[in-house]
Amino acid sequence: MKQRHVLVSDDDPAVLEVIRIRLEAGGFRVTTAQDAYQALSLARSERPDVLVLDINMPAGSGFSVQDRIAEIPEIAKTPVIFITGEVAEKVDRDAARRGAAAIMHKPFHISELIDEIRTALGYWTPTPLTASI
Repeated sequence: MKQRHVLVSDDDPAVLEVIRIRLEAGGFRVTTAQDAYQALSLARSERPDVLVLDINMPAGSGFSVQDRIAEIPEIAKTPVIFITGEVAEKVDRDAARRGAAAIMHKPFHISELIDEIRTALGYWTPTPLTASI
């Protein structure tokens, strides 16, 4: 099976590093971005299989990145998983309205994120709970 590519964007370098390490250990190729502008640019150039976007980032939100991606035919159908430290029904509704594959609220177990990525890619194998952020 080909190695699947995940673009992860979060403004917290420690969160990015933990997610990157665990996803790579899970067999994914990972590209990271620390703001919305960089995430959009990398999504265009790299064309990942899945996007994991923090909702609150500098230079725009994960929602704004997903909105822009939806306008680019080559990557418009890329599944998006939102991550956030916010706990609000409005955030969940906004993510659902945008067609998010999932929304995860921090702190979450990395294995749960891996499961959501696998589900978004169309396959699922349970991952043991080990690390959280």
